[in-house]
Amino acid sequence: MAELTRQDVIKILAVTESARLSGVDLSGLDLSSLNFYGADLIRANLSKANLSFAYLREARLEEANLSSAKLMFANLKNANLNEANLEKANLTGANLKDSSMYHANLTGTIMEEVKGLEK
Repeated sequence: MAELTRQDVIKILAVTESARLSGVDLSGLDLSSLNFYGADLIRANLSKANLSFAYLREARLEEANLSSAKLMFANLKNANLNEANLEKANLTGANLKDSSMYHANLTGTIMEEVKGLEK
């Protein structure tokens, strides 16, 4: 169960330039369309969270749990997803240009029409 609510996250994002949510449990929350620019989400639990259309540019998501998360059309440009768990996540239409995904778990990940991946 998530530690915070969507409203709590909105308040945090409104008062800090680069939100520090490292290790926080945000599982299952609707975080769609929120601006997480440069946010520290290292080791955060975002499993089953809805991050569709979220702005995650330059976000730090190292070792984050994004299993079964919805990231459709999310902007992950320059995001750090090293060692993140993206198992069964939906990245349809996401922008991954210049993002880093070393040792990320991509098992069962949906990656249709993803932008910025080398072919």
